Amino acid sequence: MGGLFAARVLADHFDEVLVIDRDHQPTMAQPRGGVPQGSHFHVLLPGGMEAMTGWFPGFDDDLIEAGSIPMMGGRDFYAYTNEGKSYSLQSYQPEPMDFGIMYVQTRPLLELCVRRRVQSLPNVRFQYRTIVDEAIFVDGRVRGLTVRDGDQVASDLVIDASGRNSCTVRWLPAIGYEAAPETYVNCDVHYASVLLQPHNWDAFDGVVFFTMPSGTGEHGARIGTLVKLDGGRWLAGLGGRYGDAPPTDWEGFRAFGKTLPYAIWDELVDTAEPLGAIAPYRLPRAVRRHYERLDRFPEGLLPIGDASCFFNPTHGQGMSSAAGQCRGLQDVLDRRAADDLGLDGLAAEFFPVAADWVRGPWIMAAVSDFTNPNCTGDFPMEDLADLEQLGALAASLDTNPAAAGLVIGISTLQLPLSAVRQALPA
Repeated sequence: MGGLFAARVLADHFDEVLVIDRDHQPTMAQPRGGVPQGSHFHVLLPGGMEAMTGWFPGFDDDLIEAGSIPMMGGRDFYAYTNEGKSYSLQSYQPEPMDFGIMYVQTRPLLELCVRRRVQSLPNVRFQYRTIVDEAIFVDGRVRGLTVRDGDQVASDLVIDASGRNSCTVRWLPAIGYEAAPETYVNCDVHYASVLLQPHNWDAFDGVVFFTMPSGTGEHGARIGTLVKLDGGRWLAGLGGRYGDAPPTDWEGFRAFGKTLPYAIWDELVDTAEPLGAIAPYRLPRAVRRHYERLDRFPEGLLPIGDASCFFNPTHGQGMSSAAGQCRGLQDVLDRRAADDLGLDGLAAEFFPVAADWVRGPWIMAAVSDFTNPNCTGDFPMEDLADLEQLGALAASLDTNPAAAGLVIGISTLQLPLSAVRQALPA
């Protein structure tokens, strides 16, 4: 998704954009091998959606036509918690609070809609079933790529959107550059999902609900989710932490669900039938690569999206964070074009901007992950002051209504974390 977003941004500034994909060309909204999370719940946060409708006016209509389910964030998306029913996953919010329209669909459906829009751009072309081997590095600059069949692709700029097993990580030492410092959150999440055919699609309110971990007892880290999808289907998910993985057989899956602290999930799933196999997924650790800390970096190369930072996926931030990074790239390229600048120095200018879009979701996820006593890693203390300021603004909503837009904007990735420093009227 980060690569598709980047292609849209680059299309405004380059004669030709080539998207190289190791997978086959998808023609239907079905999971594919190159997306290991493709069978699981995905939602584009308002920040990601705002970026998409800016790049592609009418994109929300595309989603509706394809079968996406619209929902109001803070109203149709809720959780069962120790405190009670909450309309926020980050903190206890007993009353609905509109966070903007969001769209719920399978990951393949969302990606297919984005891909069709990018493919419609006249100066963008796709090259499928192609594996990238090496960067062509000449005189301090990446000049293109070598692909597996031996062909070379010349380029003025290479965007590495190859995901968490990033090509840039492998290339930098090979061409004499220092690797980016990395920080980690050892979240070790396990989850599994299955499509269901319910007897009554409208058996629960809203569109998505979570049963949050109780934090106590043998199964205190377990989580459940139920999502309404097109075609009268539900998507049921279960998750655990630190080796506590949901089984992938139906009986074991149901037994795991019966241990959740709130019976609502099991009661509803009992009224539905599985439509296919249960798909598992695991992420041992989230990784943030700090390219903004490097003194030297080759010209002509930019890692973006998961190649730069990948999150605990249960927080639902990855695609919208990638969109934010691409919005930052768009701003940088627009400024450089207005000042008639070339590509020299692009990475040095872009990396701090991208890091600012990453900081907010990273620390919000870290705060949640580190509530589990088994979580280890690098807590982002350098960003804690901004997070505390965000919390102070959230606490002042009743007396300072102007803070609401800022709090919601940062929390839903419409704004980078640095926006919290702007002055607000009392």
